[in-house]
Amino acid sequence: MGTEAFGYFKNLSPAFRPYVQTLCEELKLGLCKTKIDVERISCLPDGEECQFRLLLPYCSKKLKWEILFDVSIPWFAPDFKFDDESFLISEDENFLEEKVPSLAKWNESDPRALSNVIFELVNLYKSHQIRKLSEDDSSRAYFEYSALLGDSLISESNIEVWVGTHVVEFLIKLNVDVGRLSELYSDGIEENPGIDTALLLVRYPNSTNAELILSPLLNKALGNISLPQMHPSTVLMDYVPMVTELLNRKIHDVLVNEKLKRDLLAFLVVKYEGAILEHDINSAAFLFEINDFHWILTVELGQFPEKSPILTLRSVYHSSKGKPKYKVLSSCPLNNFEEYVEQQVELFKNECKGSVTSSQLVSLEN
Repeated sequence: MGTEAFGYFKNLSPAFRPYVQTLCEELKLGLCKTKIDVERISCLPDGEECQFRLLLPYCSKKLKWEILFDVSIPWFAPDFKFDDESFLISEDENFLEEKVPSLAKWNESDPRALSNVIFELVNLYKSHQIRKLSEDDSSRAYFEYSALLGDSLISESNIEVWVGTHVVEFLIKLNVDVGRLSELYSDGIEENPGIDTALLLVRYPNSTNAELILSPLLNKALGNISLPQMHPSTVLMDYVPMVTELLNRKIHDVLVNEKLKRDLLAFLVVKYEGAILEHDINSAAFLFEINDFHWILTVELGQFPEKSPILTLRSVYHSSKGKPKYKVLSSCPLNNFEEYVEQQVELFKNECKGSVTSSQLVSLEN
């Protein structure tokens, strides 16, 4: 919920406040299931507001629908003003009773009453946009939409259509497997405004500028994704599976790499369990001793296995300019891990203490 909407509640007339608060807190719309924001429009002389604007996610747009309650008859359903003047302009009362039953049978005692009406109206708005698209059944956009649905690649519920004066937009939910990613990237999920989705936004007639819209979790897990080039002759029924396969392959690679990282970390933790200071899913720190030289080894696996682990040696007793002396080892041969670390520790010890009288090394396992 936006902070503006949250602060707006206190200015609403108490009779209508439950409808708007429930709508902003619970209702999620659009393919990415994002929450709704509210904008102030006007204020009554007594300071109690009863007119406001809802910002509803749809395609790449924010629909701006104005809601007007009447304070003299607070038990009545609100009036609506849509930013698309053609929406519902010719529909009769029987149509609305059938398609928007929550409005026809307004329940003023239900705090979800407005949420139910908005949900039904958005579904009607989507049907309205599809109907506008079908009015030009010879257009490229209509062909692409029909082909997608006809080939069962995308269900009607997973595509949003918006028809403008000179452009048609498709927002398509891709069938990607995100189930196991949340196990790996659990931090920051509270900031995820919706569900974990991958959406493809395509505009006609300029379809070559396709955009990939990832939820915060997917964006964090996958990083930057370069879409395959979409030529003017490319059709969506070929392009959508191509992008879907690309994302699923990327997710698979992320999961494989994460398993390799966790396996290596588990190996180190088990092997040197007596020396471990701390560890998380990306790093571990160990305390070791060699010939009275106490040092800490930090292993960072952030981009492993694409990049070698970053090892940092840090002296416990020696400092430089008020900070513990340390040495970063940017590359690490995993097939010779222990011997390599022992050699580097010996060099680091000499840097900290000067030359030593004995070359004997104590095993890392001690």
